[in-house]
Amino acid sequence: MQDQDNGGRGERPIALLIETDEAYRAVITASLQLAGCRVDPASTADAALSVLETRSYDLVVWGVSSGDSGRRCEVISEVRLLTEVPLVLVDGSPDVAQIDLESGADQWLPKPFVPGALIGAVRAALRKAASPVVGVASRMEMRGMVLDGKTRRVSCRGRVAAFTRQEWDLLSILVNYPNRYLGAREILRLGWRAGDHEAEQLRTYVRRLRQKLEPLEAPCQLLSEHGLGYCLAFT
Repeated sequence: MQDQDNGGRGERPIALLIETDEAYRAVITASLQLAGCRVDPASTADAALSVLETRSYDLVVWGVSSGDSGRRCEVISEVRLLTEVPLVLVDGSPDVAQIDLESGADQWLPKPFVPGALIGAVRAALRKAASPVVGVASRMEMRGMVLDGKTRRVSCRGRVAAFTRQEWDLLSILVNYPNRYLGAREILRLGWRAGDHEAEQLRTYVRRLRQKLEPLEAPCQLLSEHGLGYCLAFT
């Protein structure tokens, strides 16, 4: 099995596909191949987790079955412990899309899905992985606020907040440009990705960052200004 970083060797990325339903597995496999991937199938989430313990992949795609619907967060957390590659969920329960994304999924599509949408989501996820956001260092302290890149946690005044990967990527961009307004287009150019409607989702993620940072009484404010964008302003 190839190394996880194959960008310089021109090899096709390898996707691990988790899908119980045979018909869906065939359609998703065909879509992944059209997106330029080689595919390793796993019929259950548990089988996929066992494979991830010994093999490296460039992408994980999980077609959530009705039998696994109650353990989404558990499976996503297990996948995240084993790999940081993009995770795309194809799920038949649109009411939990936000929970899936907050738990660590990078892209989310409804089931049934349009193959072209899945191909686009996979290509977007792979582009993001190839050009990752410049993250916060493993440990950074700014005016009493400690950012831990390994655990994606921020601590201040004895309080701690944990962040999903997409939240952390956005926070990393804002921390790398303190006291400066960044527009949505600039944030996307710097590598932040969140599916098909990124500009709209950016507002949601900014709100979530604000909700997590404010209880910490951190020495900064996440400001929004129409026409200018977003700024992490340190006092």
